[in-house]
Amino acid sequence: MNIFEVLVGEWGLTRDAEFRADPWYIVADKEIVDSGFGRPPKQFMTRRLPSGVIVPGFVNAHSHIELSCMRDLVPHGSHLTEMGGIIQKNRGALDDLDIRQAAVAAIRRAKDEGTFFFCDISNSTEFIRFLRDLPSFAGNRYLELLGFSSPRDVERIAKVRALLDVDATFYPTVHSVYGSSPLQMRFVREKARHTSVSIHLLESPAEIEFQYGRGAIVEFLQNIGQNVKHPEMKDRSAVDYLHSLGMLSFKKLLLVHLSAARTEDIDMLNEYVPHAAWVICHRSNRHLGIERSNWASLHQASLKMLIGTDSLATSPDLSVLQEMRAILGEGKISEHDLLRAATWDAYEYLEIPMNQIPYFLFAGAKPNIESLSTSGPATILGRAP
Repeated sequence: MNIFEVLVGEWGLTRDAEFRADPWYIVADKEIVDSGFGRPPKQFMTRRLPSGVIVPGFVNAHSHIELSCMRDLVPHGSHLTEMGGIIQKNRGALDDLDIRQAAVAAIRRAKDEGTFFFCDISNSTEFIRFLRDLPSFAGNRYLELLGFSSPRDVERIAKVRALLDVDATFYPTVHSVYGSSPLQMRFVREKARHTSVSIHLLESPAEIEFQYGRGAIVEFLQNIGQNVKHPEMKDRSAVDYLHSLGMLSFKKLLLVHLSAARTEDIDMLNEYVPHAAWVICHRSNRHLGIERSNWASLHQASLKMLIGTDSLATSPDLSVLQEMRAILGEGKISEHDLLRAATWDAYEYLEIPMNQIPYFLFAGAKPNIESLSTSGPATILGRAP
């Protein structure tokens, strides 16, 4: 028999991402079956919660949980390609157990601050299977095919294809225009077009230089023996190149960063994929010394804004709450729009079922992002129906 109880709080977040006083939640078997504001229903037993703020869980739309063991290895101000070199150098020396323990700890810390769902990128088939079986992980898992020019492309694709035959719960994806070959992109287009893909796009001004065959990314590819001039890229911008390969034709398209996107790039995205989402990972960009100058252009674009953290290699944690706090400090995006991006907009865009969304009580907090981010660990109330 279900025992219904009404939990009454001090402050809650509405579906319009506004804080409002006197929220109530009907709970049965740790599941929230109804909610509202004002006078609570009288027919059930009522329990008043400690003072504070209740919010639905936050969505991290871009993470690399696999790299949680890379904390503090990438110095502040490192170039994008320097980060790539550090990760490549250290990845093989890390023990699987250490990688998994660091991942579990990072997820736990993010959950303590209200983050419950991740769009996570893995490079290894072993780690993506680990996340599948990890009770504390909830979210979409993307397996990233890497290699701009490699004789192992066919081997990598075959390995991913074999895994898809036994586990259709993850999405194959590519890294970027410089991190994955045209062959890999065509495979992902074939396998995932009807689902979702997550692509790093125009993260750094170096990607603009790369389009013209010069700069730090070209040097990086030369150093690792993968600097090939693919004919598909000739005389095309990054956005136009992806469009020509059909890599913008996905049901759910996550364009990560866009920190260096120019007006003409954003205009093309508005035309080609007005249904897409762009994911801001502000603290990671700042760690790598990347300055964004297109705040207004992207905020006014048709693209849906979502929020990510990137990895612990370049961000202190996987907490979307802390990410919102950092973005809010720039004075470019309102608190209301950030809360929408982390909750209701993310649920809608990623098609997260309402019965998977937990609610968190931040005891002692006031109804604003700054107070939430400093109030200490949150308590889970239950999941919505």
